[in-house]
Amino acid sequence: MCVVVAEATSIPAEPREVTRYGAAQITEISYEQLDAADATEGETAGSGDWIEIYNPSETDKVDLTGWAFTDRSARAIEKNPEVAVGHWFELPELELAPKSFAVLARDEMAFRTAYRDRDNALDALVRGSFKFGLTAKGETVRLLDASNETVYELTYDDKSPWPDTSEGGHSLELIDVRLDPNDPFSWISSYEEGGTPGEINSIAVSWG
Repeated sequence: MCVVVAEATSIPAEPREVTRYGAAQITEISYEQLDAADATEGETAGSGDWIEIYNPSETDKVDLTGWAFTDRSARAIEKNPEVAVGHWFELPELELAPKSFAVLARDEMAFRTAYRDRDNALDALVRGSFKFGLTAKGETVRLLDASNETVYELTYDDKSPWPDTSEGGHSLELIDVRLDPNDPFSWISSYEEGGTPGEINSIAVSWG
C-alpha cells in the first residue's frame, strides 16, 4: 500500500558510503523530459524527471520503507545539510515484490497525467514527489537504505560514450542488471519516446 510522504525536514547524520548492487537497482533514469508546463498536449515528455527501481530477485521482496533517494554525496550533505534537505526524498511504506518495479517522480501528478494511458507506469508509481530535478549534464544519484547506508550509486553523463537521450525525450535504460551501472556501455537510449517506466526496458539481456 502506498502512503503519502511528508516533506523531509532533516537528514540522518553521518551518511555512510557503502556501495553495493543487487537488492534493488536503478534500471532507468529520465532526465530529459520537459516539465508539464513546457510540454505540448499529449506528450509523455510532460512527466518531468523520474527514475525506475527494480528488484531482480526471483524470490525475495525488498522492503523499501524508509529508504531515501538523493542527488547529493555524503560529503555534500555533511557540508551543507540545510540545502541537502531539498535534495532528499524518503520513500513511504513500500515492499517491492520479486521482479517488480517502483517509479519515483519529481512531480507525481504530472507523471500521472503524462502516463495516464500506461497502466504499468501508474501501477509502479510511488506516492510523493522528490522535487529536485535531475540535471541533463550528468550527476551522481544514490539510494540509501533505512539504516542510512548507500546501497546503490550511479554517476551518469550526457557526453559520449554515454547514450544520447536528448532527442524526443528518451530515457536512459540499463541493458543488463548484472553489469556495472557506472559503465556507460551498460546503458542505451530508450527506443520509445518517454521511456518504459514500470516495464522491462527496450533491450534486456538479463533481467535477474
